[in-house]
Amino acid sequence: MYKILVDIDERFLLDECRAVFSEFGEVELVVQKPSSVNNNIVFFDALFFISNRLNSETLTRLQIYRKQYPKFPLVFYNHSLMLDDMARELPQKNLYLIVGDERKWHLRQLVKRMLKMHWRRLPYKELGIDFDNLSERMKKVLQYIETSEFEKCDIFHIADFLQITPSYFSQIFKAETGQSFRSFMQRVLNYYENLLFLDWGLEIKKVSQMLGYSELSSYSRSFKNRKGQSPRAFVKLQSRRN
Repeated sequence: MYKILVDIDERFLLDECRAVFSEFGEVELVVQKPSSVNNNIVFFDALFFISNRLNSETLTRLQIYRKQYPKFPLVFYNHSLMLDDMARELPQKNLYLIVGDERKWHLRQLVKRMLKMHWRRLPYKELGIDFDNLSERMKKVLQYIETSEFEKCDIFHIADFLQITPSYFSQIFKAETGQSFRSFMQRVLNYYENLLFLDWGLEIKKVSQMLGYSELSSYSRSFKNRKGQSPRAFVKLQSRRN
């Protein structure tokens, strides 16, 4: 499930957001409290942070989020917009102002766009997948991979999700995609690592958390087994090439 972090203190606005988000089966609303600001698991599965206030507390929270995810979007949602001296402190990028009578429509369109842009969305063609020609069951598998906790994206969890045996899932996956599930997930990992390390410049520990590893040492071993070098050496080498 993709999550939307919500900090809205007006009931009718919160109810509007709930109504819009409920239209999307893969979206979950998560009301934010100060104690949950540093919850990386919630944070990295989120589409955006939405609030009806543009004040110092909201911007401070956004700064905490963006230390871990520099592109994390902030959505201001209200019936009207009033800016004062705080306007000088507003972020210049990834800020969306949704106000006025048509705000629910604009929020709905924004959710659609953010779902397409989220880092977990897979580039099917780049991964050798002809998505349009897959069966509905296999499409659900790929959507499961995009929306589930990464540590649950293995053959056993997915077989359980489909209510079939792991061996049968392996057979149908290869029959439909032309590649084994193991090799496909290796390509998925490579895609995510290139995105998070090279495009976003995230630290190794944060990337390991986003990819479902509870221990940094376990992730480093897995990375070296797959690529023949440590994550740190990989990032350094790619940075020199670019």
